[in-house]
Amino acid sequence: MKKKAKIITFLALILLVVLVVVANVMRGRSLVRSVQVSIDYPGADTLVTAEQVVKLVSDSLPSLSRQKVKDVDLQAVKRVAASSPFLIDCDASTTIGGSVMVYARQRRPIVRVCSSERQYYIDETGAEVPLGNVGNSDVIVANGAIPYSGKLKEELYTLASYLDTHKDISPLFDQIYCSEKGDFYLTPKLGSHVVQLGKPTDLDKKFRNLLALYSQGMPLVGWDAYSQVSVKYRKQVVCTRRNP
Repeated sequence: MKKKAKIITFLALILLVVLVVVANVMRGRSLVRSVQVSIDYPGADTLVTAEQVVKLVSDSLPSLSRQKVKDVDLQAVKRVAASSPFLIDCDASTTIGGSVMVYARQRRPIVRVCSSERQYYIDETGAEVPLGNVGNSDVIVANGAIPYSGKLKEELYTLASYLDTHKDISPLFDQIYCSEKGDFYLTPKLGSHVVQLGKPTDLDKKFRNLLALYSQGMPLVGWDAYSQVSVKYRKQVVCTRRNP
């Protein structure tokens, strides 16, 4: 009986292998049935939809629907998907059902730049991301003298990245301003003062001093007592009294 059972198991495995091979051959010879897209949104608001990416791939590769599955250039599909300014980490494969499957991750903005000429996001990798036409990303806004490239833009990214990774600090502010001299200012959500940060250096020390003022000084004098709080200079916090 044991020998017979082993023979049956062995034949079943052979049959399974044959069925898999036949299925793959049949799939390879069949035409592409559809393009499907799966997007990962890692804690970000939706800027691009799966339907938009399907259209991008279909429009860029119009012959795709007339191709056999085995002839699909998956690298070309991947390149087209990666051409979307909203996507990163793109990949492509074919399914058993004969569909082309695109996998991607949406870029995660950390700051929205609003200049006099244009608006865009900067994501967690430092790349520019357009606003899109699906929705807006709820991130801190930056304005002022922000160039398209160069040191100031890199400094803005440094500051935005710091705020993004320090969840105890970022909720305190809703705007970044860059002056013509290259100093950065923060507009807090509480109070009517501005925070002069200066250059985005020694940020741990600067915010430690600022938070000490917020927790120990502001409750005593009031949140509207000052027009400006400066942590630009080392080892000191300079407060400018509001004119009566």
